[in-house]
Amino acid sequence: MKQITTFNISLVVRGTVSESNSLVNSETDPYAVPKTMGIFQMLESPKDITTTLVAQRIITNHQIYMIRNTKKEASEKKYYAEKQYVSGD
Repeated sequence: MKQITTFNISLVVRGTVSESNSLVNSETDPYAVPKTMGIFQMLESPKDITTTLVAQRIITNHQIYMIRNTKKEASEKKYYAEKQYVSGD
């Protein structure tokens, strides 16, 4: 409660789609203080995207990029190995 007043927090919001925090005891409500103060509000999440899903997508896209880049690198090496120069004579 002290932090809420110190930082002049007037509203605490949580979306309907959120991830659970394994560091917080499931019996403890992390929003108990804002709820008792009447400054808690639940908002409808427009999408069901979570930070875990975003991180998974980033990792997957990075892996795809690395595979594609490795193929391009091999193709470039092959091109330069087979490249023939035209003599100016």
